[in-house]
This record gives sequence, C-alpha cells and structure tokens, in this order.
Amino acid sequence: MRLAWITDIHLNFVKLEDRNRFYATIRAASPDAVLIGGDIAEAPTFQGYLREMQRAFQTPVYFVLGNHDFYRSSIPDVTASLRGLDIPKATWLTHSDVQLVTDKTALIGDDGWADGRFGNHTYSPIYLNDYELINEFVGLDKSGRLRLLNALGDAAAKRLKAKLEEACVLRKRILMLTHVPPFREACWHEGHISDDNWLPHFACKAMGEAMLEVMDEQPECELTVLCGHTHGQGIAHPRPNVVVHSAGAVYGRPALQQILEA
Repeated sequence: MRLAWITDIHLNFVKLEDRNRFYATIRAASPDAVLIGGDIAEAPTFQGYLREMQRAFQTPVYFVLGNHDFYRSSIPDVTASLRGLDIPKATWLTHSDVQLVTDKTALIGDDGWADGRFGNHTYSPIYLNDYELINEFVGLDKSGRLRLLNALGDAAAKRLKAKLEEACVLRKRILMLTHVPPFREACWHEGHISDDNWLPHFACKAMGEAMLEVMDEQPECELTVLCGHTHGQGIAHPRPNVVVHSAGAVYGRPALQQILEA
C-alpha cells in the first residue's frame, strides 16, 4: 500500500491553479491513501480544502490538524465541527481508533500541541500568532499560556499512549501522524535543532515520553513518526525501534513529502 504524506500545506496561501498543480503531483504518485499532517488552512476554511483534496485525490484521506487549523476559532468549536464530518473517506485520526491499513501496518495519529516543557518557556521572547488567533489563548499571560500548553500536551499524550498500546498488540509496524515534533532532536528548523527560545512552542515532550514508554516495552514493534510544524526537514532516532521524520515546508508552495510503503 502506497501512502502519500503531505503536511504544512497552508492552502489558504495558495491560488487555485497552484493547488491544482499540487493535487496533480499527488495523483501522479499513484497513492492508495493520503496522509495530511496538519496546517491545512485555518478554522473557517480547512474543511472546504479537505473536500477539495478528497475530490482531487479520489483516495482515502487520513489527517490530523495543526495549530493554524484552529486560527480564528476555538479548540472546542473546531473539535465539535469535526465530530459530524461528512467528507467521504476522510478520517480525523485524533479522535479515531487504530487504522489497520495492511496486514503488517497500523496507522494512528493525533494533532499534538507544543507543551512548553522543552527549552526555557519562562525566558522565551517568542510570541506566536496562536496566542492571538486561537480563542483559548487570548488574554492569557505567560504563566497562563504555559498551563494551557501543558494541559493540551498532556491530553494529546494520553490519547496517543492508549492508541499506541493497542496498535502494538494488533501490528508490529506502526505509523504515527502528528503535527508537532515529539522530541527535541526532531525539532528541526533551517538545518538545525531549534534553540531554547523556540522549543517550548515547537515540540511536545509529553507525547515523546508516552511514545518511548510504550516502545521500550515493545522492542519487537517499530514506530515511524511523521511530523511537521517547524517547516524544517530532518530525521531523528530516539530509540532503535523509533524513527521520526520531520517535514520541510514553505508557505505558498505545498509539496509531497514522501511516499511510504505500508
């Protein structure tokens, strides 16, 4: 089974003719399904782009959301809008069961959130658009943002751990799709690992710890993690049985990241 992985495509910055060229590139790769790793667009528009992609690809689409997909709305409202998703063959992995894509491979996923635990959140001067454009963050001071980031990261880690434990029972090879890098060494940007100013906003320590706890107990299983968010490409091997692929991306130039054989 051929899986096409795309992420951080930000289609709200892409003209229709360029989107159609991008879709043609995906079709030319002849995937059996498409994995979308978040930052599709923004909350008012990303479902429309999902429909457009599903029509263009004519394959099952598995997706998670990125931080930009919550812009101009709230986390509960976006979540509620996806509970009744009516796009054929489109699956939001964050609130879905383990997907058994082949007799060897299981697919799981979670949006993930940077949880503020890597780097030095207290002294970081970084202030993301998230903190103005996602309702839950608006008006919070730095300590309030950190508490919220911690809570979002912990919730993602809890969901992930349960699905990863189940997936390891069902299959020996697991693919995990997420938006936020789960390890410091996977937090690439412009050829380097992000520094202590950016790490609190760019990686989720809680999710990484949950992954390693499960995979250390399941050495016969192999986990491949696909993430984005930082727009920096790189590969990390936090364990012999865990590999993390971080995606490069450029605004306005969506691209096929990789074809994976499941």
